[in-house]
Amino acid sequence: MKCYNVLVLFSLLISGCSTQYEYQLEKKIFTPKSVEVYDINVENVYTHPNNKMHLLENFPFVSNQPVVDFKGKFSDEFYDKINYRYKAAPLKDVDFWKLRDNPFSQDFIYVLPIWVNKFQKVSNDLFENIGYSYNLSLKEQEILKWWVGEGGILWVEGGTYSTRYDTFKKNGEIASDVITKKVIQKSENMIFFDKKVRTYLYKSKRIDFVNYMPLVMAFTAESNIDYFKDIKTLKIQTHNYLSADYLPQAQYLIKDKKNNPLVSFVPYGQGGVLFVRPFEYKDKRYDGELLRWKLVYYLMNKMYLSNNQTSKVQKTNERTMQKLEQYKRVSLNNLEFEYDSFLIKKESLAFLEPVVKYLKKHPDAKLLITGYTDNKGTKEYNKNLSTKRALSVRNALVNMGIVSSRLSYIGHADENPIASNKTPEGQRKNRRVEFLILQR
Repeated sequence: MKCYNVLVLFSLLISGCSTQYEYQLEKKIFTPKSVEVYDINVENVYTHPNNKMHLLENFPFVSNQPVVDFKGKFSDEFYDKINYRYKAAPLKDVDFWKLRDNPFSQDFIYVLPIWVNKFQKVSNDLFENIGYSYNLSLKEQEILKWWVGEGGILWVEGGTYSTRYDTFKKNGEIASDVITKKVIQKSENMIFFDKKVRTYLYKSKRIDFVNYMPLVMAFTAESNIDYFKDIKTLKIQTHNYLSADYLPQAQYLIKDKKNNPLVSFVPYGQGGVLFVRPFEYKDKRYDGELLRWKLVYYLMNKMYLSNNQTSKVQKTNERTMQKLEQYKRVSLNNLEFEYDSFLIKKESLAFLEPVVKYLKKHPDAKLLITGYTDNKGTKEYNKNLSTKRALSVRNALVNMGIVSSRLSYIGHADENPIASNKTPEGQRKNRRVEFLILQR
């Protein structure tokens, strides 16, 4: 019995030492180092509480290795300034039938580099080829294109790639020329939304008969857009044998010193498709992560507004805030919806900011949201449309951080016009949303 007690005591002592050692080791590994802080002004971004630990969870970063609990290369102060919760999903995980019913359920859908043996080139249309490579039906491809037109952003990084193992035949022979030919054939003569696609091929250098050296390419970045001018250096680092990056000849957001495009954007309807080469994002000496954050804000029209647009939105919102503080009923007729639809245009969401600000300043306040239409259409149709538009405003405010129990809604069709319906300008004023303050 005494021997047994001694053994138990000894094992507990060892266990305690081990736990203490593991704790010290874990503390050493996970203690963050100091890093540079880059400033992003996000004054025009909708306020929404975030857990900064999860900001990068669904971000379209590229890596050959799994990204485990990646928290970014910047300090907490950098991420504290990012107060918009975007919604992003990889193409392979998208539920297209839900997307069709609610196109605002995703802000970004992204495509990462595709292994050349999985890339299906069924035509010269790159959009169609990406769709088939992800096993999308024709109907799903149709919904995806419609979603982009409704204001979504399809984010495409890189293109196709082959690995070192693709250079081996089944009998063990080296046949790098075969896979090279396949990559070239699948990359040539393609278009995307009627834009010719430029392909950039790069290949790793051979070390010996079997092995290849990881490829590293650095770029000095330039842009005609002021917002991107602090993106100075970008790097591609890959262990792939051969890669082909796709960039349609559209709007080039960033180029290198040789005038080769690095980031390309194809506008389509209210949205568009972004093409980015797979730049390294974890190396703090390069701007790959900062570039992606800036692209998020640029593409969602939260940051890169012209001075006139910014001034107009700010002045309008200041007046709205003053009215909310002074009056019981406030009208917004600058809140625009898609044609014959209850969906709010993305560029109009900025006009809801003062409402959010007011409700956060007055935590006990409650609002009734009332939708109105002009006199076009039947009473029944206008009643239904005005109700759905009021509901859309309520849902937008909830997404911006307001508790739903503080918001009620109703539609009044073309009742209570504030202008004559005999002129287009009068009809525009009558198509409005009103906020009735039920409780301050």
